[in-house]
Parts: sequence; C-alpha cells; structure tokens
Amino acid sequence: MMDFKKYEFTLNCDNPDWTTDKRHVAIIYEFLMRADVKRVAELGSYTGFSTAAFIEALNNGKDFKLHLSEPRPTPQLKTVISMCKKPDNVVLHTQCGVNFLEVWKDFDLVFVDADHSMVGAGADLLMLLKNEIRNVMAHDTNLNSMVSNYDGMGTELLGRVLKIHPDYKVIEDKEKRKNEFTERGFLFASMDDDNYNIAKGVFEDLC
Repeated sequence: MMDFKKYEFTLNCDNPDWTTDKRHVAIIYEFLMRADVKRVAELGSYTGFSTAAFIEALNNGKDFKLHLSEPRPTPQLKTVISMCKKPDNVVLHTQCGVNFLEVWKDFDLVFVDADHSMVGAGADLLMLLKNEIRNVMAHDTNLNSMVSNYDGMGTELLGRVLKIHPDYKVIEDKEKRKNEFTERGFLFASMDDDNYNIAKGVFEDLC
C-alpha cells in the first residue's frame, strides 16, 4: 500500500477539499504498480497529492515517463516532484490540459483532474478522444450530482461520455463514505481488456 504520511504536507493548502480523496489516490498507485504503462500524464496537479501516487510508483520500481500538465505549479507540487528518485522520468508542463494534449499525444494512461467546467473538461475530453487515449482516469465525475456551488458539469460530462462510448469499458466509485468525499466520483475507462481487469481488481480491493 502507498505511504501517505510523507505527502501530508500537500494537504496544507488553501483548498484541501480540491485534492483527490486518499482512497482514490491509492487506486492510482495500485493500478500503476500492477499495470505495464510506459507514458502517463496527469492533467491538473494542484498541490501534488494525487501526483504522489505516480512518484511513489516510480520510487518503488516502476519505470514510466510522467508528464504533468499544471499551469500554476504550487510549492507543494514542486516538492513532490523533487521527491522522485528518477528525476529524468518526470516532466512538468506549465500549460492547460487541452494545449498540452495538442502537442503531447501518445499516452498509455491519462488522469484528468484539471478544469472541471464544461469548457475546460469538455476540451480535455475532446482531445482524449481525438488522441485515442486507451486508458483514462478522471476525478469528480459525480460532482455536479451533489449539492455544491462548484462547477462540475464538465467532469460529469466527461464521465458520462466515456460510459456510453462503445470503445471503453468503465468502472466508477462514487459511494458516499463517512469522513470521505468519495461520492464526488472517480472513474477508470479503458479500451484494453487486460488493463480494465487490473483496474477492476484494484477497485474491488480498495472500494
């Protein structure tokens, strides 16, 4: 299991509720440890709490190239990146997801947790489909279904489109749990049977 203690400093920020839930960060880590991916990307890193899953996987023996798309890197994120034992495997791009995906396209896995608006997440979705990204993870795919003032229409659209897309198999956790915010939704979509089955096993173990 992932050691979260060393990354708790990332939760000392203006909006700790924006970070991905610990349970879902653990899903990212466990999938990376069980799957064979070579090029991965994270769209939207904020303080790096979810980024830590990728860094931990690299530090624990996995060997993939990690691209981070974050227009406004925080000091916490920079610290998380500096904790990687394979610094040459991590590339930080200070641009939004859609601009990043216009140039960088060939990824085995993309985790989407950037602009949640219809314009922002909708543009990310378009680029994911255009680039035929075979494995996608997304956070806050159920956010708009909750009582919230935060605009999550775009991330919910992303999730709903992937669920009905004929090329993807999808698994999602949006269960409400005490002292957690997992009802916001965390989704995995894959075109690959092997990776879908790996993810399904991870979800079953952790959810």
